[in-house]
Amino acid sequence: MTKRISIINFKGGVGKTTIALHLATGLARYHDSKVLLVDVDHQSSLSITILRKEWEAVDIAGKTINSIFLHFTDSSREIPMPGKEIIYNKPFSTRPFRKTTLYDRLDLVPSTLKLDETELDLTSTAIGTTDESEWNKRGQICRWLEKNDIDSQYDYIIFDCPPATQIITQNAIAASHGYIIPVIPEYMSTRGIPHLKHLLSKRIDKRMNEWVDGIKGKGKKVASTYIPNTQLVGIVISMIQKSGRAYSGYIDEHTEILNEIITNWGEFVVKPYIENGTGVSQSLQQGLPVYSSSDNPNVTNRDFIEMFKELTGNLKKKIDAI
Repeated sequence: MTKRISIINFKGGVGKTTIALHLATGLARYHDSKVLLVDVDHQSSLSITILRKEWEAVDIAGKTINSIFLHFTDSSREIPMPGKEIIYNKPFSTRPFRKTTLYDRLDLVPSTLKLDETELDLTSTAIGTTDESEWNKRGQICRWLEKNDIDSQYDYIIFDCPPATQIITQNAIAASHGYIIPVIPEYMSTRGIPHLKHLLSKRIDKRMNEWVDGIKGKGKKVASTYIPNTQLVGIVISMIQKSGRAYSGYIDEHTEILNEIITNWGEFVVKPYIENGTGVSQSLQQGLPVYSSSDNPNVTNRDFIEMFKELTGNLKKKIDAI
């Protein structure tokens, strides 16, 4: 069965896109899995990292995640739900720079800066009863998945979410079996974990279930791709900073916060911890995961390839178990 996973945290700059990219490429390269990466962040960092200059042409052509929502927000009601044309197939092997066939089992639905405007349009658009309107705003990704039978083509679908839980992010949550929270072991990065878990399970899932029950109670259909209870898969420690003199191996602040995370969330913490290092950012600047940067000493000397490869394997076990 296809597993759909959201990568999310309230805080920006904690490595969400890095984790999403390396999980997806790791599953495709090392686990022979068919993977669809879906960028639902208006900043489009994932899309730009992978597609580079090609992203502009894709954006102008309107072949982005945004077209799923325009189907709902367009006042003329004439824009159809898109098909598979918004999927950019094999982006690593078809782009004109640094081609590689190692990730041929990975496809991408790109994002666009326009998604920020669409968020406002979704908020102000109302169609039908309250239950129908509120659910449809949040069920467009579910509808697209079902209409195009996307699950039959992929083993995993990974959503890279923005640092917010507004309507577009809720679309990803509605379609996800589980979610992963990347955190830097710092107070500002981790303080929102309990609230995020509570918000997703006790507020967002609960309210969406109420709307869905109301719609079903009237004999109307809801997309079969809707997941009523999205589970926490794991917490990934990102950009932890080493210190050669420290007993723990990490700087004091990171050691202290890491211990707190383990105490409160130990069963969800997934190893290995991803260390801070320039090799990761240098690989992303070239539009590649670290797996394809074995010629970069900042990657190999810090063992980033094995680090992300092991993390992918451990996350896969947890994802498959939900």
